[in-house]
Amino acid sequence: MADKAPKFTRDLPEARRRQLIEATARSLARHGLEGTTVRVVAAEAGVSPGLVRHHFAGMHDLIAETYRWTGKELDKSLRAALAAAAPTPEGQLHAFVDASFSEPMLDTDLLGVWLTFWSLTRTDSEIHAIHGKVYAGYRRRLEELLGALAAEKKLGFDPRLATLAFTALLDGLWLEHCLDSTTFTAREAALIAHDWLDSLIAGNFMARARVKA
Repeated sequence: MADKAPKFTRDLPEARRRQLIEATARSLARHGLEGTTVRVVAAEAGVSPGLVRHHFAGMHDLIAETYRWTGKELDKSLRAALAAAAPTPEGQLHAFVDASFSEPMLDTDLLGVWLTFWSLTRTDSEIHAIHGKVYAGYRRRLEELLGALAAEKKLGFDPRLATLAFTALLDGLWLEHCLDSTTFTAREAALIAHDWLDSLIAGNFMARARVKA
């Protein structure tokens, strides 16, 4: 029993922080940024407001940590989908598409949370930096896969430009579907993205790097 006590004491604060981060995500999804306060988060987590202040400097700190946590959770889901897919650039890219239009990406609460983070990137330097880091990792993985695809298939496209096009397509389809899922289904969104990849493999995306003016 004595050996287990120190481990329990170390793990408890981290578990409590995660509980508060998850409560913040739920509050942002339901109430937006203005409705997400220390008291609301505390009530959502079933703890006292003082405990929120004990673990976080304030709501800004908690929202920033929630963005980091959300980005890591989505990255875990994408990594798991890629690990289960065929270990070829083509197989990995198609798995990336399927994962982009499956749970947890289609969680109805995710849109509200993500829109809050996006809105803050223009006015909050810390959130802007977190946003840059989250998306840099996302684009880097895609650019590596597209670069490997170009080398394997001997295709002439520029991986960086192809990544920009592909991420814009995925983000646009995801956003439109989440805003109004009656417009098209998640499966239809995935089919559009799969068709884009097939077109790329067929050599129909010929964008190459241009010399900057």
